[in-house]
Amino acid sequence: MGVIARQGVKTTIVSYIGVAIGALNTLWLFPAFLEVREIGLLNLMTNISLLIAPIAQLGVNGIILKYHPFFKNDEERYGQFLWLVTLIPFLGYFFAMSIFLLFQDTFLENFIETSPLIVEYYLWLIPLTFIVVFRNVADTMSRALFRIAVPKFIKEVVFRIIVMALLVCIAVFDLSRTTLIMGYIGAFGINLLLVLGYIYRLSPQKPIFNLKGIDKSFIKEAFTYGLFIILSGFAGMIVTKIDGWMIGSMLDLDNVGIYSIALFIGLTIEMPKRSINLISMPVIANAIKNNRPKEIETLYKKSALTQMVLGCALLTPIWIGIDDLFALIPNSEVFAEGKYVVLWIGLAVVFDMATGVNNEIILMSNFYRYNLGIMSALVGLAIVNNLWLIPIYGITGAAMATAISIFIFNLLKFLLVFYKFHIQPFSIKSLWILLLTCGVMALGLYLPDLGHPLVNILYRSVIVLGLFGGAVLYFKLSPEIAGMVNKLLGTIRRNT
Repeated sequence: MGVIARQGVKTTIVSYIGVAIGALNTLWLFPAFLEVREIGLLNLMTNISLLIAPIAQLGVNGIILKYHPFFKNDEERYGQFLWLVTLIPFLGYFFAMSIFLLFQDTFLENFIETSPLIVEYYLWLIPLTFIVVFRNVADTMSRALFRIAVPKFIKEVVFRIIVMALLVCIAVFDLSRTTLIMGYIGAFGINLLLVLGYIYRLSPQKPIFNLKGIDKSFIKEAFTYGLFIILSGFAGMIVTKIDGWMIGSMLDLDNVGIYSIALFIGLTIEMPKRSINLISMPVIANAIKNNRPKEIETLYKKSALTQMVLGCALLTPIWIGIDDLFALIPNSEVFAEGKYVVLWIGLAVVFDMATGVNNEIILMSNFYRYNLGIMSALVGLAIVNNLWLIPIYGITGAAMATAISIFIFNLLKFLLVFYKFHIQPFSIKSLWILLLTCGVMALGLYLPDLGHPLVNILYRSVIVLGLFGGAVLYFKLSPEIAGMVNKLLGTIRRNT
């Protein structure tokens, strides 16, 4: 896991710098400078663009990761491959936007009563979706080149700094809501341009505007694969993003805004997973191409154990300090309604992390078609669960519906990988990590209140993380984490 460990560590560090800036934006500046419904509007617009993007991309992200190893060593064919993976999302975007505009009245009917702001600003979804589509494609190309830290820095840090500056300008100069939307989309656009510039520096090969060197049989195979990626990617996006959409249509934008704040807190737990999975997919693609099943099994087990430790280590202090964290947010009495959203999303994320890179193994293998069947069943389940639980429990019901979908999705993927590859990610150490988490969390919940939310968060986090981390290292529950800690301590000793 050399390249994965290096890129994973770098990307995780970058991600948490981004989280710190994002926390300042999401938990303080957004509530302080924007109306709750404006927060909901930005969140809903982003979610809609992310739902449209998998269709517009026509599966090109999967095509890049799966087939990049077959072209990278042939300059002419590589240039033609670049042209192919540039042309596909352009065609897909125009197709998706045509469908969107054709059925715009049907789309807007869902929001006209509960979330009228999205009706007023829906045309801004056209440029936002274009940027999101090609930002995703650019990020995927950087992953194929085994370089994710810098694009992650641009996406997680630079983007959020731009948004922070935008929020300050909105407050200081009393800028209009339209300016807010334009600036928000502009931040995405700057993100895209910077990533494209970085990719060009890594690989200055330009597209060659013909496909003569690419066999028709390959193009047919790639489009078939891309079709499955479109459908399963769209289904996956529905499963994970439909909650915000349905809150906007069934409740109102205020609830979307509250939910987005709580969701942000819960999803900070999965940052290490994103970092590891981003770089693991091209590694798995290379291992499958070169028929190295042992390498896949090793990666599967190590990624699951490492991610489970990190996920539990993050969920514990977040849940122990959740009341204090909400107390620090402006208009805390409003946003505290999202408390149990954090718990349900956090539990789902930890389970997702504990199952390792099962999704990446399936998508890069010849069994990727099974993923579509799994995702299709889960789309129906997600919609039904949201329709059932939102009227009863509100935004907590939406989080419960998302958690149920994530639990079932990962269980089915685990069973598929076990059946087809005869490998599974768990060991006795997984059980010990779970028991350790429960024990430390139970202890943390009984720590005394020192009277100030920030003081409570800091001292409780130090205690629970010290106990959890010390036990993980002492009992060697994660060799990967122990190795990284020892390497870091060795570097410190040599420099002191």
